[in-house]
Amino acid sequence: MSTTAQPSRIRQQQDEGFTLVEILIAIVLVGILSAVAVVGISSLTDKGSKSACTASLDASKAAATVYYADQSAFPKTFTDMTSINALTLPSDATVSDDGLTVSGSGWTLIMEAKGGIMPTFVCK
Repeated sequence: MSTTAQPSRIRQQQDEGFTLVEILIAIVLVGILSAVAVVGISSLTDKGSKSACTASLDASKAAATVYYADQSAFPKTFTDMTSINALTLPSDATVSDDGLTVSGSGWTLIMEAKGGIMPTFVCK
């Protein structure tokens, strides 16, 4: 009777825990899922940057119109539009020293002022 009890006890000890192969497979699967998540997140941040630039571009066009209505002339820089509160830039945006470029997280908006006509705006 004691000889039959021995193999079942050994079998119980072998069934406890995970094997090295099972752990390695789990690590590989987690790595693959992580890689997929990183690629997905990076495309979302690119879309977010593009959307932020487009929103700032649209706001700048509207602000140039407001500036023209208030000053009877088109603005020459972003600083002109922000000085009369026609344009409110995102909190992370910075205006260049010459006032013709606004930069945010992953985007740049360039203003091309033209003498006497509506300026053009380009997202980069």
